[in-house]
Amino acid sequence: MKTRLLLATLCGVLFTMAARAQPAPATTGIAPDQQKRLDVMKSKSVEGSLTILPVRLGGKPWDRVSQVVGVLLEKQGLKDIELEQTPLEATHASTMDDLSAAVAAFVRDHPVATDYALYAEFNGTRQTGLKEVRAVVVDRAGGVVWADLLTGQDEAIKKLEHPDPMALSVLLVERLSRQFGLNDQTAKAAQPGKLEALLNAQSGLPSPAERDACAARQTAMKHAAPKVTLLVYSARVGGDQASLVSATNVVRLINEAGLGQAVPVGQPLLLKSSQADPNEQKALWSLAREFRDYVRAHPPAADYGVYADYAFNPQNADQGFVHFIVCDRKGEWVIVDFQNSHWPDYQSVGVTSRERCDQLLVKRLRGYLQ
Repeated sequence: MKTRLLLATLCGVLFTMAARAQPAPATTGIAPDQQKRLDVMKSKSVEGSLTILPVRLGGKPWDRVSQVVGVLLEKQGLKDIELEQTPLEATHASTMDDLSAAVAAFVRDHPVATDYALYAEFNGTRQTGLKEVRAVVVDRAGGVVWADLLTGQDEAIKKLEHPDPMALSVLLVERLSRQFGLNDQTAKAAQPGKLEALLNAQSGLPSPAERDACAARQTAMKHAAPKVTLLVYSARVGGDQASLVSATNVVRLINEAGLGQAVPVGQPLLLKSSQADPNEQKALWSLAREFRDYVRAHPPAADYGVYADYAFNPQNADQGFVHFIVCDRKGEWVIVDFQNSHWPDYQSVGVTSRERCDQLLVKRLRGYLQ
């Protein structure tokens, strides 16, 4: 479940993440030889190269978390990043000095081809949540360059609304980026890297060009609202039900909100792409492709078609999602929207029923059109 939410949330972050100015972590009090190594690393900036050792999450190595950290560093401008497959065995090191020594020994025993290697771990329990970040960077000779420790007593952790793997990955990259000489300018100049391409392949995302094309179509739809016409198809609920009741309710909410002139479809439509894929983002885009193909084969008698996909737990608002796709009558994507418990709009509605799913869909649609 952590992997599924982490990948899904990262995909959303990649659409919206901007470099956030953060003060560099203090480096006072370190040995002069380590300071020299740190200065050299900072001078390399985007030309430095880094191997990321498997990041440990709650004591276990998670390759997806390593990928997330790598992609975020690419977004900050670091060009040459490799992922190590062999994990550093759990050290149970009680101090940062002990952890640094363990990472240095590992790199000497498992030489890396890059200038530097990063080891990180996010620690906590099911009861306390993730409350600690420990990170060490060594050079290829095993010399310690940077070591960083954050605990639940530090403001950086306290400020996190949801200290989940995604939030801690972002926090780690914000702190490490400054030590690598990365900044707002390097982030603006960053180009998509191989780790982002790997993530896209795993996430089922279409090409950046296809995604970027949606923005112009959204603008056109916004400018045409509230005169646009929308055909609302039966929502898929739980993967196996086509709800015409939901279509009728969404139509009512859209018309009451003045977002357009909506009508419900006359016959139920149950698309077949699976909800069961462990990668939620991939499931969304598989559905988006299926709906696009359907609209191209059966153009709606309206400017746009709307198809929704719901999953919810009546007893737990944190378990579920609301996805919806809007295509124009040519079958081109206009909106492909993803919401689960990690997102504020989802949290604000408290999704525990089909009616709440309908409300969230229209709330999100309003955000695109107003």
